[in-house]
Amino acid sequence: MNQIITIQTNHPKRIPHGWILYTAGDSSLNPHYIRLYENACEKRGMSVWLGMYEPSLLCDEGALQRLRTLLVCEAPAFVINRTRDYRLAELLEAMGICVYNNSRVARLGNDKAQAYRYMIQRGIPVMPVLYGLEEPPRWYPAVAKSCDGHGGTQVYLIRDKAMWEKWKAQMLKEAAVCTGQLKQYVIQQAASDLGKDVRAYLVGGRIAAAVLRTSETDFRSNYCLGGSVELYRLSAHERELVQRAAAGLSIGMAGIDFLFHHGTMVFNEIEDMVGARGLYSLTDYDIVDEYIGYIQEEWEHGAEKSKDL
Repeated sequence: MNQIITIQTNHPKRIPHGWILYTAGDSSLNPHYIRLYENACEKRGMSVWLGMYEPSLLCDEGALQRLRTLLVCEAPAFVINRTRDYRLAELLEAMGICVYNNSRVARLGNDKAQAYRYMIQRGIPVMPVLYGLEEPPRWYPAVAKSCDGHGGTQVYLIRDKAMWEKWKAQMLKEAAVCTGQLKQYVIQQAASDLGKDVRAYLVGGRIAAAVLRTSETDFRSNYCLGGSVELYRLSAHERELVQRAAAGLSIGMAGIDFLFHHGTMVFNEIEDMVGARGLYSLTDYDIVDEYIGYIQEEWEHGAEKSKDL
C-alpha cells in the first residue's frame, strides 16, 4: 500500500517522540548524522524515528487519509523536515504537528527567487538579480543559479555575453530533450570575492556559530566541493545583519550564507536542510544536540501552555 510517509526505524518510543523525514532515495541521507539526532534525543528521554517521504503521493487522497491515520496512531510531537518540500511542512502544520523547519523557512530555503525578493523587501543587501532567462545579464561576470539547486550544483559562472548565449542555448536544449520544461533560474552579478563565503548557523533563531568557506580553485566555496573551512568571528555589524535576515522566520536550525562584495557581506541563500560536516570538523560543539534541546524546550513550553488552558 502506497504511503506518503513510511517509518523506517522502530526504536522505543518516548515522550516527546518525533520523526526525522527525508525524501525517498535522497543521497544526502547520512546514517551518522541521523545517529546524532537519535543520541541527542535519547540523552533527554526523547525519541526520534527516521521516515521516508514520497512526494508523488502528496495529492493522492487515499494516501493522505492513510497519513492522517498514521499521525493519529503514532502521534509525533514534532517532525524534523529534511525533505526540502515546503508543501509537506504545510500539510503537517495543518494537521497540528510542530514542524522544524516550518513551511515558510522551507520555501525560502528552496526557492532562491523567493528568498531574494524576501530579503530585498527587508532591506538586506543582495547582489543585483534578474529572474528568469528572458533578459541577458546587465553585468559580467554573472552567476546563474537554478532556484532549487543545493550544495553548489546548478550554479554557473558566466564571464561575457558570448558565454551567456552559449549557456542559455545549452539550457534550452537540455530542457527540450530531458523534460520539456526549463528550470527556473536567477541571474546575479558576481560578487567581487569569488570562492569565499560565510555560513552563519542558527538554532532557535539565535546565531550558534559561523564558518568561513574558501576555495582556491573554484568560484564556489562549498565544503562538499572541496572548499576549505574555518571558524569565523562575525563583527558586530555582521551579527546584526544575520539577525535582521533571520528575524521573524522562526528558524529551528538553518544556515544563512553570505557572499563578500568589496569586503561587505551580502545575502546569498538560506539552507533549511543545513549540513554541519564542516562545523563538526572544526570544533567539539554539537549543534544537533543544541537543536534537539531547543525542540525539547519548545515542546515543554507548549505542554505547560496546554495545562493552563
